[in-house]
Amino acid sequence: MLTKASLSPESLAAVMEQSSDCVKLLDRNGRLLWMNPNGQCAMEVDDFSTIEGRDWEALWPSETSDTIRKSYVAAQTGAARFQAFCPTARGTPKWWDVSVSMVRDAAGEPVGYLSVSRDVTQSETDREALRILNAEMRHRLKNSYAMVCSLLQGLARGDQHLGAFASDMQRRITALSAAQSLFDGPEGNGDIAGLLDALVRPFVGICEIALRIEPGLEADRRAIDAIALVVGELVVNSTKHGAIGHGGSLKIDACRTAPSGDIAIGWREQSRRKVQARAREGGQGLSLIDRIVKARKGTLAIDWREDGLDARLVLNPS
Repeated sequence: MLTKASLSPESLAAVMEQSSDCVKLLDRNGRLLWMNPNGQCAMEVDDFSTIEGRDWEALWPSETSDTIRKSYVAAQTGAARFQAFCPTARGTPKWWDVSVSMVRDAAGEPVGYLSVSRDVTQSETDREALRILNAEMRHRLKNSYAMVCSLLQGLARGDQHLGAFASDMQRRITALSAAQSLFDGPEGNGDIAGLLDALVRPFVGICEIALRIEPGLEADRRAIDAIALVVGELVVNSTKHGAIGHGGSLKIDACRTAPSGDIAIGWREQSRRKVQARAREGGQGLSLIDRIVKARKGTLAIDWREDGLDARLVLNPS
């Protein structure tokens, strides 16, 4: 039976050797000293002697070199972690979740690095499939917007009053399409002011809308997606039951909070009609965004009033 008392350097070495992850020891210059058997299997290395002593960095695609060098620097004060693509020795495409930490001798002096790589190809493949599906859905949605605009033009042709209405609706539908296009770009930080403006611009003139956004406020893609989903759901609810649908005012503010640096989004809605219901049987919108916010390790507080609601979304961008 394995107990704490039975642990020894030899038993710990055996654990590393039996790990299902790809475990490697590197010298201070990043050269390969050792790789566990399961790691050799995962990397499809038939004979470790063919790569022993080589720079670990050289086994990766050239675009990952800078990431690996930075991981050595970060490992000197703590553990470094990154995800990157690297084919196996036989050329099989794989994605890896990698940690790099400093190895020290009994005197505490650095002698090399320990790298542990976990094969995350399946999860990355699943994410890529989801990205493709989302892109296709956005493409079809844009086509739907274009089709609705064409129908409006056709129905209003020759009628001055309908023409004015159709033009106004086209502007709003075009603004909705523009909001969708914000999610077509590459991964990276996004402009929160541009996002919030795009989400509510179609409804300017229907109700009083005021935006107060901290200049230069940005967030990574995960936070941007969460903000878009939360504010988008609040907008949809407002068009059905609140100020956008029945007149009133809407104020949205966004800023970083001190000293944490969290991003806080505030929503204050005041409708001319009293709130008829705060939930409906089978309704999933608010429940869904609450789950999404929790998955992003954020908080969402909603406070219903007689004539509207206050909401506050807080996300940690790190």
